[in-house]
Amino acid sequence: MNTEKRKIGSVLLSVILVCTMWGCRQKEKETDTGSQETAGISGAAHASVSTVALTEGKFSEEKLDDTWDEKEAVYVTLENDQISVKGAADSDYGEETALKEKVEATGSTAVIRQAGTYVLSGTLEDGQLIIDADKEETVRLIFRGISLSCSYSAPVYSKGGNVIVTLEEGTDNRIGDGGDDRSGKEEEPEAAVFSKDDLTFNGTGTLSVTGNYGHGIQCKDDLKFVSGTYTVSAVNDGIVGKDSVSVRDGSFTIESGDDGIRASNTEDSDKGYVLIENGSFQINAKGDGIQAETLLRVNDGNFEITAGGGSQNAEMVSDRLTPPAAREPEGTTPESGMMEGGEPPEGGRLKKGMEPPGAGNALEEGKVKPPEGDVPAEKMQPPEGEMSEEEMQPPEGDRPAEEGLEGEMPYESGDAASESDNGKALKSYVELIIAGGDFSLDSQDDGIHSNQNVTVEGGVITVSAGDDGIHADKTLTVEGGSIDIQKSYEGLEGFDIVINDGSIKIVSSDDGINAAGDDDSAAEPDAGDGHKGQTFMADEDQGASMTVNGGTVYVNANGDGLDANGDIFLNGGTVTVHGPADGGNGTLDYATSCRITGGTFTGTGSSGMAQNPSEDSTQVTAVFCMNTAVGAGTAVSLKDQAGNTLAETVTEKNAQWFALSSPELAVGETYLFCVGTTEKEVILTRTVTQFSL
Repeated sequence: MNTEKRKIGSVLLSVILVCTMWGCRQKEKETDTGSQETAGISGAAHASVSTVALTEGKFSEEKLDDTWDEKEAVYVTLENDQISVKGAADSDYGEETALKEKVEATGSTAVIRQAGTYVLSGTLEDGQLIIDADKEETVRLIFRGISLSCSYSAPVYSKGGNVIVTLEEGTDNRIGDGGDDRSGKEEEPEAAVFSKDDLTFNGTGTLSVTGNYGHGIQCKDDLKFVSGTYTVSAVNDGIVGKDSVSVRDGSFTIESGDDGIRASNTEDSDKGYVLIENGSFQINAKGDGIQAETLLRVNDGNFEITAGGGSQNAEMVSDRLTPPAAREPEGTTPESGMMEGGEPPEGGRLKKGMEPPGAGNALEEGKVKPPEGDVPAEKMQPPEGEMSEEEMQPPEGDRPAEEGLEGEMPYESGDAASESDNGKALKSYVELIIAGGDFSLDSQDDGIHSNQNVTVEGGVITVSAGDDGIHADKTLTVEGGSIDIQKSYEGLEGFDIVINDGSIKIVSSDDGINAAGDDDSAAEPDAGDGHKGQTFMADEDQGASMTVNGGTVYVNANGDGLDANGDIFLNGGTVTVHGPADGGNGTLDYATSCRITGGTFTGTGSSGMAQNPSEDSTQVTAVFCMNTAVGAGTAVSLKDQAGNTLAETVTEKNAQWFALSSPELAVGETYLFCVGTTEKEVILTRTVTQFSL
């Protein structure tokens, strides 16, 4: 979600002028017409319901078996421009008539019509292997070192039959098609290896597939990989299974002009899934790395995925993706940690629960006051004489980013600045579950994305993302594992975010963790005149929630640290948040409440837009607001009278606001707050007590 839109209340006058003068375009997430829901699947909307209950792939004993009887096999030999067929010397297939009933070779084309085992070897420069058996008949192809090319169609084309490809141990097999135009030809397959019915790969050999026309490997039914080593290069998708893609094990290197691995069934809620149990994957995809319609589940494996050219290819017009520790926000000073002069931005306001520096212990006295009134109407007007009415109108059409324009919004070329449907490392349209595995993800867009729910149960996940590290339109749940988001626009985003366990580290150029809906969720109802209402401001309440029950969470954010268009609940775990150094964002940003009932919370950041934890918290929090900011690398701690450290951190950037909460704190007790060489003895008089230094 674009949090810049939600925060325009903080610097309303400046943003109105910038957007009006430059016609800045904000990223929107379209959900009404489905125009963005058809990319990659012509004429079909994406799945919205999943009834896939599988936790592991379904592999029959027949498909797991990579052995065969040499005496029962038919031998197909590829020789330059000819295919020859013969049976074993002591088999019933020795007679030519019996062989032709099973397979017939004509020049450089062989057609297999019956169940059986077929051992292929040799080289064919321009020919085709066609399987045309009954759907329920099992055709086993033994690849014994083949090199098969076809300039006019799919080199391996299964029109019917349950096909099992076994890669013989120690063999290297190669299949490739031509990239010539095939328009006007009937029923032409769009992949180098194409199957209308089930297709399974097993064995321990290697297979290289080159799809110069379209996909590398495509199956219109269930596609399964048991074992083997695969190198796939395709101008479109690398590996496609319509009903499902299941991987039990294997090694995969995929280079694709669109998605790396994809399941494409949009009509059946129990199909359209990708289920990976183990394996090694190196994927470089111009589209998505791995994409599923209903369910994408990973139980284990090693994954190195680059999607859309990687995070360095994110279509931004500013330096928002620079890690927070690497730069200071423009207009700040080390002394203030805010806009120059240490004051909130002109036209802005302090968020509820926060007094300006030097205001005294207002919270201690129970006299926290919200800002009086709204921004006066006259402050909403542009300065007189600076531009004509015509100049105030946004330019027609799209306007590319101007060099030298500071504070720009994200800009994406293409369809109306809408969210890109590509460039995500892992994506599902309904459910995405990571139960284990080792992931290194570098994506132009989101690292991990679901149009509905994401669940992380385990694994080691490292993400560099051009947009969100992990995004769920509905619920994002972390049950365990290790998540290291090294680069992102927003780290974690979902409407409801639940963290029960695990280790999470986030670096973000905007919000660290953001609980919010899309722009449609944030809009007022129709005003009655046919026009949509205006988008809510930063404090809108969408009913979103962020809940931390356990685990370890570290956030280093240039925008808001923890942001919820609703409620924040900190019930357990250890949460450390290094919020913004500028005065236009806060370490905490919530619309309704931020209740701390357990765990340890340590927060640092600027004071200009800061919010304190809510007064209805049941665990005690000490808040400190300094008149001048301290620099990065400053030790901050809270100790009891015996000298025991109850909470501590080291600042990652300039900081002026500090909040520390621990189960060890109690109202009425005396504590020592230490920041750098400054120490102050304080008595906590309320559940949330603020001190000015």
